[in-house]
Amino acid sequence: MDVRSSNTELLGVGIYTVPQASRLSTVPPTRIKRWLKGRTREYNGQKVFDAPLWESSLPDVDGTLHLSFRDLIELRMVDRFRAQRLSMPYLRKVVAAARELLGDSHPFSTSRFKTDGKRLYLEVLKRIQEPELVEVLSGQMAFHSIIAVGLKDVEFEDGVASLWRPESGRGDVVVDPERSFGQPILSEFGVPTSAIMLSANAGRTPREISRDFEISERAVKSAIAFEEKLAA
Repeated sequence: MDVRSSNTELLGVGIYTVPQASRLSTVPPTRIKRWLKGRTREYNGQKVFDAPLWESSLPDVDGTLHLSFRDLIELRMVDRFRAQRLSMPYLRKVVAAARELLGDSHPFSTSRFKTDGKRLYLEVLKRIQEPELVEVLSGQMAFHSIIAVGLKDVEFEDGVASLWRPESGRGDVVVDPERSFGQPILSEFGVPTSAIMLSANAGRTPREISRDFEISERAVKSAIAFEEKLAA
């Protein structure tokens, strides 16, 4: 796939390299590659292949894994489950059951898990039929609670994730696959936050940057704060 000749196809889809997806999601690159590409490992003296948890919406670009916006949201949600110490075998069952239940390759980036999470949670557990998993997910951070919290800053269109407000839902910075191929931008002005940070790193003050880009100084400060948080 040649990105330069496929810009039209990528509009509304978003495109992220593994480092970019890692930076936005805070999921380590090695884990991203393992989840979306699988891996070969040694087990009891034999080579075993762990299949991907799901496949990227995008074909590889020059042989390199790239993620779509929906992959990015899915990645964030699956990582939330992993943070609750679900083993990979259990996590695979959760992902497979959710995918089958909704008939969608990216079930956790759909609005149904945000609005109908509790019922779907019970249905997933029923399909998995794993007592230990039920125990793991039956505490304070139950399945539907993990989903609801993780998707609170995501907006949907026709039931599918369409916009992410990564600043805990505030409006200055958005990740929108319809704009700048899904790179973080200032919602009101459409300026990439990375461009603002580049000017700040070059020694420009927020006031100077606001004049350069013809945007508000408040927006400049929001972009810089967002970029600094990503770099932390």
